[in-house]
Amino acid sequence: MPFYSNDHVKLHYYEYGNGPDILLAFHGFGMRGTQFRVLESAFSSKYKIYSFDLFFHGETELRDSSLSTVRKGLNPQEYGNHIRDFINSLNTDNKKISLLSYSMGSLMALSVLENLPESIDSVFFIAPDGFKPNKLLQIGSRNLLINRFLYKMVYSPKTINLLLDFILKLKYIDSSLHYILRNECKTTETRLAGYNSITYHAKLSFEQNKIAELLNKNEINSFFYFGATDILFPAKIGIGFSKKLKNSKLMVLQEGHDLVNETLNEIIKLQLQNHDQR
Repeated sequence: MPFYSNDHVKLHYYEYGNGPDILLAFHGFGMRGTQFRVLESAFSSKYKIYSFDLFFHGETELRDSSLSTVRKGLNPQEYGNHIRDFINSLNTDNKKISLLSYSMGSLMALSVLENLPESIDSVFFIAPDGFKPNKLLQIGSRNLLINRFLYKMVYSPKTINLLLDFILKLKYIDSSLHYILRNECKTTETRLAGYNSITYHAKLSFEQNKIAELLNKNEINSFFYFGATDILFPAKIGIGFSKKLKNSKLMVLQEGHDLVNETLNEIIKLQLQNHDQR
């Protein structure tokens, strides 16, 4: 299996596509780098895709995954440096790369964008976290008391299932995300991975104006995809942000949060064909 390793991380990734350009992909919570296989035919003729398992997912590992390290957290520069080193290992001859991300994975893509803006050609954000973080996730990751309560729930499956049902009724999440979270909370191991993911990524926060400035200054093409009924990251986030951008396309699909599917594959395929014909 392909890995990129240094003193701090062991990043596992999947490779697909045979195109001349490079696309780095970052999946959503509870998924793996295989999540984007459904989009392969849209990207494969243009890109060689490196799709990473995120931390606490799949085969990617932290060299030190102790609770104290998890609670210390990851900052955007650290992750940007890991990906910079990975890119250098590919010997790309300074050729620009592109980024693809879904939901939580957009925190990783934004970290790369913030630290390597001059190296980015295009970005594809699907139901992205990071532009306007979900308040519930912010509380769970950054409020010390709530975060410690969540840690205790790792060992109390009945309590966490009641909590998920409750926040569904309050419409903080939609049914598709509720289904994903219930599946990810079936075992102590997966519940701990969920807690670690929320906690370790708490410091990955971004200013909209700064990101917009980087996209515009570096003439980066940006593509946004939102679900019309997505409660977690609603379309209004993208509609407001895209107004700040020069080279941007936004689509709102008649779906919820679960957007990585064959319908989106066909949309992106057509968009890329039209974009390349310019």
